[in-house]
Formats: sequence, structure tokens, C-alpha cells
Amino acid sequence: MASKTDSYGFNEMSIFHVARDCSPDDARHTQNLVESKDDMLFVWNAKNCCIMAINWRAAASKKKDTLKHQTLIPSSPQNFTVEKILPSTDGTFLALAGPKGVSIIELPRRWGPNGQYQNGKECIICRTYNLDEHLFTESATLELLQIRWHPASPTDSHLLVLLSDNSIRVYDVDSLRHVWRIGPTPTPQPVTISGAGKGGGDPSSTVAAAAAAQGSPGAAVAPGAGISAKLAYLNSLGDTAVDFDIAPPRDSLLAQKNKNDAAKVEWPIVILRGDGNVYVLCAGIDTNRPKLQGPISIQPQVDDNYGLDSCSLIVIPTLPPTVIIAESTGKTHHALFLEEECPLDRSLTQQQQQQPASIQELANLTLYPCEWYLHVLETVELELGLPGVQEAKEAAKTYTCPLHLKRDPLNDARYFVYHNAGLHAITLDFTRQLHEFVQGDGGEDLTERYPLFNTHSRAEYVVCTKALQNANTNAVLGFTLLQSPSGLVLLLASGQVVSLDLITDHSLIRNWPLTASGNNKSSNNSESPVKNMLKDSFQKRIQMILKTGLTQPILKLDQTTEPSPQESFELLTQMTRMLRDHYFVRHEKARQEIEKRVHVLKLLKQQQLADIEELQAEKLKIRETAERLAETYEDLCDKQNALFKRAQEAVRLATLRLPKGSYSEKKFAEMIDKIHQSVKVLQKNVDQVKQKISTQQVQLESRKKNVKEKSFTLPAKQEEIIKQIIGEMYTQINGNVNDVKKINNILNIT
Repeated sequence: MASKTDSYGFNEMSIFHVARDCSPDDARHTQNLVESKDDMLFVWNAKNCCIMAINWRAAASKKKDTLKHQTLIPSSPQNFTVEKILPSTDGTFLALAGPKGVSIIELPRRWGPNGQYQNGKECIICRTYNLDEHLFTESATLELLQIRWHPASPTDSHLLVLLSDNSIRVYDVDSLRHVWRIGPTPTPQPVTISGAGKGGGDPSSTVAAAAAAQGSPGAAVAPGAGISAKLAYLNSLGDTAVDFDIAPPRDSLLAQKNKNDAAKVEWPIVILRGDGNVYVLCAGIDTNRPKLQGPISIQPQVDDNYGLDSCSLIVIPTLPPTVIIAESTGKTHHALFLEEECPLDRSLTQQQQQQPASIQELANLTLYPCEWYLHVLETVELELGLPGVQEAKEAAKTYTCPLHLKRDPLNDARYFVYHNAGLHAITLDFTRQLHEFVQGDGGEDLTERYPLFNTHSRAEYVVCTKALQNANTNAVLGFTLLQSPSGLVLLLASGQVVSLDLITDHSLIRNWPLTASGNNKSSNNSESPVKNMLKDSFQKRIQMILKTGLTQPILKLDQTTEPSPQESFELLTQMTRMLRDHYFVRHEKARQEIEKRVHVLKLLKQQQLADIEELQAEKLKIRETAERLAETYEDLCDKQNALFKRAQEAVRLATLRLPKGSYSEKKFAEMIDKIHQSVKVLQKNVDQVKQKISTQQVQLESRKKNVKEKSFTLPAKQEEIIKQIIGEMYTQINGNVNDVKKINNILNIT
């Protein structure tokens, strides 16, 4: 039976029973291991490294019969700790992300009466793509900060990944499409420290450049420590991006050579840095070198730039768009994303004031004139924990933690904030006023009818998980929103599940356009999943875990005197503490990683063996069916031949028994008779001609014989004369031959 804090009865479902037993090891900070897409609910199993999925609508409709959840096993295990899951726009893929890696799981097809994957199969191995494993393995300081699915992806497979080195990587499933630079690159570079304040530079950036040069003019950062030192300085000064979101697109006319102007859709990517500065990256999916604009002017201006400890940002697609900026201190700023009337002058002035030439050259970035600015309407300060007495109230003000933002897809006037101390729901009142102001006609004074921004937003502390300052925090491990009916699901570190119904204002429900989604979601990868798993060696992963940054010298003690017991005890204590603090911890972590990998591989092997047995059984069934069909086919062929012969015989007999023909048939028969008589006459004439030819042939042969019998003889006198002439010619020829031989002999001698 559902309780007041569990309207959907999720606490009694088996999927969350398993989630309690398989909670992550580090549950002290906020994560997002629960997500939903349409009617599917996804929960990450940290122990078995798999996804648990269930159709929550079908499970809610079955009151007596419980619907079992499904287990989606990645084909390639992850070498990182998963702290966030995110389904794609159309629900084709599921992204797994953590500080040291990101993976994409291709979700299987759904069919069956309950709308489950593969008709409710209990365990399914899904194709998995581990993205750039070597990038996180080789860099110990590089971390993943945020992931977003691109809403304009034609194949629902483009993922944007924000890294701590001030770069956004664009992936199309497992292929890297682009690397966009959005800030200074934390790489060792030689930097010359100029005079303080020269060129009107930013003091923080000057300090960063000085720190990168290690305090000496013209010195270069050491290769071994430059990257981590530069990244640490950038983080401490707030020069690294911490979050980003994609604003609604716009059409821009771009002139092309020898072609007409073509319309290209640009998606402004709003980027937040730790110091509160906001930048915009105008890019499409196929843009190689997008334009980086900023920092954006924030109005009205304040001394602290609306916070120096910014942690997260979201863009609500209102008109104009609303940008929400959150700080770790519990403040959220609501600002309108407006287009600049004269972007060139203002942006160049800010660029000269805030970005000196030396820092821009160091970052190797080109900043373009800013086309937008932010107008902050209000700032909401949230309570992080329940204040009790006055001392607890004062202590609660000093508590800080990162805030995570999530907008309501059905209500543009509401967004949620979840953190270590619970969950807040914030309702924006000015979005309705903006909508009415834009929809109104210009025939009357709109400012009198729509008094803009005269009411404040409402913040509701929905769930609190921290009541005392010294108490352990019950961090949020997962938060998602349900649709139709509207609700929320909250998974806490203690294993409790909070599910509540949400009241949705129907006038604010967004009208989503019906768009046809493409069938070709991703390209087929013919490479084996085992090969993909072995691309980044697990041995290398264990080596990175066991690798320590400490170097201990070889002890050369004095052997002439024995050390005192106190000195021996101190040395033993020091070595023991060193082993416990720096070595045993790493070995324990490596042991846990090995056990986790062995456990995951065993589960994968068991599932593969079960699939092989199932396939073998299906193969036998198919073979038996094929043999049965072959025999049936042969019988049918024999019966068909017999029926064909019977039909031919029936046609022949029917033809013989047909009545006499019609008038045309009689005419045709008479014509055939006439032709037959003519043929007989012609045959008789041919026979006569043949007889005449034979008679003439006999006469010719007799004449040839008479001619052959006649012989011709010469007279005796003529015959004698011819013989004499031939004899003389022979004698003459013989003499000539002898003369020639003599001449040849003479020539050979000389």
C-alpha cells in the first residue's frame, strides 16, 4: 500500500529493493542514478554495474500481479564510477557518466503487452560504447563535468561532453566528431610576467599566468607538473567551465561564395564558469570551429558578479529564454537571455577590460563580439537544511554544497534543485507574464495591462535530508520527473524512495510538435564487444590505481650503533602509518576494482551462456521445423504434378467432345482443304521435275564416259624430235653446273 510520501508505491517494488542492496560505495555526495523516459524508469545498479528498467505505468496498473524489472547488462564493463545516467531525446540510447569516463548504451527494442524490452526478457546484453577511455586513463586530473544530448541530432545519437580542461567534445555514438575549446587550455606554456595592471588586465588572470610560470619571468612550466598545476590554478580562480546548457536555436543567413545565401540553424550553447562569468558558443552539430562569445554582460551589475562559486546552469525555453544560475551557497539567479542591440561596441569593451591580450594569447582563443546579455530579474536564496535553534540557524548559513538543476519538461514556469540537503521546487511567476506580453497585440498600453515582474518566484522545500549541522547528510542519489501523470521520484542514500504527485497548470503545459523520428538511429558496429572492452587494458587501470605520487628514499642507517627502542618504535610507527595512509588504501581499492570486474564478467558470462543455450534450443527448433517443411513441400509438389496431369487430360477430353464449330471455323476448314489440294498438285509437279533431272543426269554421265575414252597420241617423228631437244637441254644444263663448280673451287683457293 502506497504511503503519503510514496504515492506510486515504489518502495515495495523489487527494483528498489535491489537498488538498496546495491547502492554505491561513495554515497556522501549528490548523484543522479535514477532517470525516466516516457513510461520507462531506469535505475543504476552500482554493485553489478548494470541498468535496471521497468515500465512504471504498467507496474502501477497491475495491482495484484507484480511486474518484474528487467536488467540491461552492458556488453563492455566501465572502468569508472558511474554517477549520472541520462537517456537520449527519443529514448534510443542511455548515457552513463562519471568523473573519469562516459559510456553510451544502445537500448533494445520494445514490444509485448507490457511495453517492455524484448517482450519482458529478464536479462538483456546491450551494446555499449566506452568513449575515449585512454583520455581519462592518461590524465589523472582530467574530469567529466556535464553531459547533454543534442536536441537537433537527426539520429538521436549526438552527445556533448564537458571536460575540466575547458573543452566540449561532441560524440556521434562512439565516433568523436568535434572538440570545441571554450577557455584556456591547462597545458604547460612559457609565460612572461609583465607589469601589474598593464593593459587593464584582469588581476585574477594575471595571477593565473604568474602561477603558471611558477613565479619566474619567462620560465616554462615543468612537463611533469604543469598540467595539474595549471588546472589547479584555473579551478581556484574560476577560469574553468563548470556547466553548460543548450538554448533554443536561431536562423542566420550565412553568405557563401558563388552560391545563394543559405539558412543555417545555430544553437547557442550557454557556458558557465566557476567565477560566475557566462559565455556563449554558437554552433551546430557539424560546426568545426564555432564562435566563442563572452563574457556576457550581466545586468544590473554588482560587485561580486552574482557569485564567485557558481556550480550549475540550465536554460528554460521561454520567450525570451530564461537562464538559471546556481551557486554552492544556496543562491539561484533568474535571468533573461536577451539579444544585444549593439553587440560590437559593448563586447569589445568588455573584452578589453576583462581579457588582456597576454591572457588571450596564452589561451589561444578568439573571442567574438557578444550578441546577447543577461538581465537578472531576481535572486532566490535557498535553505540548505532545516534550521532549529539559533545556533543551528547560524551554522546552517555556513553550510555549502553543489546544487543540481533540472527543469520540468511539462511546465516552463517550474524547475527543481536537488542537493545533499534535499530537494527544492521553484516556480517562476514572470514566465506567464512574459507569455501574455508576447501574445498581446500592440493596440493598447501593454505595460498597464501586464505589470511585468511585480511578483516574486516561489520556492518550496519539498524534501529535506539534513536537519542538524553535525549529522551525516542523506544525499540524493537519484531524481527524475514522471509524465502522464506528472510526478517526481527521489532516491536517497539511505535507500528510501520518495514519490509524489505534481500539480500541473494546464495553461502552462507546452504544446510539443509532432515530429517524425528517424528509424536509422546509429551506425552498425561490426567490431566485437570483447575487443572494445580490451581496448583500454584493465591491467593499466589497476596500475593507475596502485600508482602513488610519493617517492621514499633508500634507508642507510648507521650500523655501528644499535638504534634505541624509542627510535625503532618511531620508525616502525612512521612506516606503518605510511603504509596505511598511502599503500593499503590503494591496494584495497584495487582489490575492490578486481572483485567488481570479476563479478561483472561472471554475470556477463552467465548471461552469455544462458543466451547460447537459448540459441541452441532455438536452432534445434528451427532445424526440426525446416525438415518438416521440406517434407511437406515435397508432398505438395507430388500432389501438384498429379493434379496438373489430371487437368491436362480433362482439357483434352473436353476438347474432343466439343460440338461442331461455327461459320468461321467451317470457312477456316475449307481453306485448309484447298491448301491441302494445292500442296498435292505442287508435290506431283515436284516429282515430275525430279524425274526429268534424273534423266538428264544419266545422259550427262554417259557423255562424260565417252569423252574420257578418247586418247590423243603424237606422231613418231614429233616424239623423236622432242626427245632430242630434251637431251640437248640436259647436256647443256650439266655443263653449266660443272662450270659453276669449277668457279667455286677457284674462288675458294684464292
